[in-house]
Amino acid sequence: MTVKYAAVMEQTDIGGFGVWFPDFPGCVSHGEDAAIAAQAARRALARHIDGMVDNGETIPRPTPAEAVELPHDALSYVFLVETGAPNTASPHVRLNVTLPAGLVRRIDAVSQGNRSGWLAMAANEQLKRYAVSSNYAASVMSSRDKSR
Repeated sequence: MTVKYAAVMEQTDIGGFGVWFPDFPGCVSHGEDAAIAAQAARRALARHIDGMVDNGETIPRPTPAEAVELPHDALSYVFLVETGAPNTASPHVRLNVTLPAGLVRRIDAVSQGNRSGWLAMAANEQLKRYAVSSNYAASVMSSRDKSR
């Protein structure tokens, strides 16, 4: 199955064409001519969506092309970029963890028989708190190194 996302192509002041996606902030491409820019946009969108899936992010529904607001300060137009529907089923890893018995009983009382699913949801909620840091893992490792 394929999905079509609206993309905005703009002619740049320095030559060439830039493309950006209203549904995916930060997903951009460029090309020397419109055809090359459109091809680069297709590759950029596919990579961006793959990265979002790998990070467990929700893929947005496509905004209809007619709903996209074009900038008034640049020569631009909307076109559709077709991409394969993402495979949102990320691989799972089996883990063994040791938790206090009382904590396990409390988790079981609220997890409705899906302890792993509940723990994954709780971990995702905690990780959202650290999403502000562009590279949380690096900042944690750096702070650990400084404390030694």
